[in-house]
Amino acid sequence: MPELPEVEVAARNLQRWAGKKTIRGVEADPKAARLFRPATPKAVEALAGARFEGVRRIGKNLLLTFAPRGRGGAPLGVWSHLGMTGKWLRRTGKDPAPPATRVEIDLVGGARLCYVDRRMFGRFRLVPGARFDSLPEIAALGPDPLTDGIDVPAFTERLSRLKAPIKVALLDQTLLAGVGNIQASESLFRAGIDPRRPARSLSPAEVKRLAVAIRKSIDFTLKTFATAGADGDGGDIGYVEEGTGPNPFLVYARAGERCPGKESKGVIVRIVQAGRATFYCPRCQT
Repeated sequence: MPELPEVEVAARNLQRWAGKKTIRGVEADPKAARLFRPATPKAVEALAGARFEGVRRIGKNLLLTFAPRGRGGAPLGVWSHLGMTGKWLRRTGKDPAPPATRVEIDLVGGARLCYVDRRMFGRFRLVPGARFDSLPEIAALGPDPLTDGIDVPAFTERLSRLKAPIKVALLDQTLLAGVGNIQASESLFRAGIDPRRPARSLSPAEVKRLAVAIRKSIDFTLKTFATAGADGDGGDIGYVEEGTGPNPFLVYARAGERCPGKESKGVIVRIVQAGRATFYCPRCQT
């Protein structure tokens, strides 16, 4: 499932591929109507002739802004959420669109931007006037760890009021925008914190350690995508759940393997919390 690092790569790529380019045409899969609600797939044709102005990422959300065709007029906005399997890919020339392409944007110059979403839990919503702050889903988000940083005192205060296990608390997008299942497991391992502990049981020192671990985990994940060429034109981005490449993570999806800690003799275990898989080392995380 794409989380903050994967969506950050998508934002960088969209800016790189489409910056200041004009849209020649748009096609949307009529079978993917739920991606476009409350509008219809046909509504995205309004983007034809518009110029791509830029993209902003907040948490797992991509906010795309377009200048309308001609002079004057309000900007056009698109809210793109990748859901569980969504990704943005680039194709050129006569290259076929990837399987499960739901939106295909044809740019002047020959490049095509393909929004691919096999399970269709994502969103591709037109936002009149690019007024993204009017979307409840955006207005409710907490600070973004990459762009806003983590205010440790404020983070500590929020956690001190939560009875939920710390792993479950980290999945709340009103707490921190963009931290998902993978980053939560990885960050808690890096911080040496048991994912089952109540959030309010963490000491200020532990919260500070967790805040540092979250940023380190995000930076590490971004570096792996850059190395693989996904942050650029070196190849399509792959998600660990797809099984198309090696698993770069320390504990995620590594149940039964030896703990990667330097002096640890522990074994990574998998438990389920709030319906989501958690991976951790019982010896290293207390």
